Amino acid sequence: MDAFTTLQAVVNGVLTGALYALVGMGMALIFGVMRIVNFAHGTFMMLGMYATYVLFLHGHLIPYYSFPLVALGMYGLGYLIYMGLLRPIHGQSDFMQILLTLGVGLAITDAIQLVFGADYHQINFPLLEKNLHLGSRITVNAPWLVSFGIALVAGAGLYFFVMHTMMGRAARAIAQNRYAAPLMGIHLHRVQAFWFGLGVAAAAVAGSLLLPVFYLYPGVGDQFTLKAFVMVVLGGMESIVGAATAGLLLGVVENLTSLYWGNEWALAVDFVIFLLVLSLRPSGIFGRQKA
Repeated sequence: MDAFTTLQAVVNGVLTGALYALVGMGMALIFGVMRIVNFAHGTFMMLGMYATYVLFLHGHLIPYYSFPLVALGMYGLGYLIYMGLLRPIHGQSDFMQILLTLGVGLAITDAIQLVFGADYHQINFPLLEKNLHLGSRITVNAPWLVSFGIALVAGAGLYFFVMHTMMGRAARAIAQNRYAAPLMGIHLHRVQAFWFGLGVAAAAVAGSLLLPVFYLYPGVGDQFTLKAFVMVVLGGMESIVGAATAGLLLGVVENLTSLYWGNEWALAVDFVIFLLVLSLRPSGIFGRQKA
């Protein structure tokens, strides 16, 4: 294999990694504000894909037009799930929270399977057939490039919102000290519900952008829950920048692994990197080492 083949894999990896990054940023937000590892995260991404699929099928809206509607609906669902299910167990053991999110994920997946069946689905529209050429040897699929651009803007907007708004400051205050934050006038559950909904919406947007290039089936979110968990740990648990960086890294590594070793090794290599980082730098890439 020549250098252009490797470069093509790297380009494809960056395009894929931008969507991974959006999924990872959503989970990092939820963990940072609530200290909940959301094991239903990939399921929410899958639900966003199905919502986008329904809008395409019945409303003739392509994903690049419908993803704001999907994000808004999934934000509302995330807010309600927090208020109805997660808020009552606030302060209880991590094991209880993990079991609850696993249960929510299983319930949603089974409901989707009852409604849509276990068949694989795919959408088709003219843009899918278009490719862009970078030089004479590098080709970029147009849907991947559009999805990359939207994911980049969404990720940058999410970072700006966290760092430069009152709601973002409230979230960071809760992440630093959840017991002192209410004493400063921060409404704990309202802020947590907002950010849980926003984390769910970020996963759903990533699902909408993945739909044109992925097969859709009820279990598609499972692999992304695992990837998001790896990204959050690699990035430093509370760092959305770290999660985004880890997403780009995983995208490139997976594509290079698939090129040289085969697709079946991609996930294994992800976890090898995960274990190495945990061994050499337990706080993650952007995490702070504890004294």
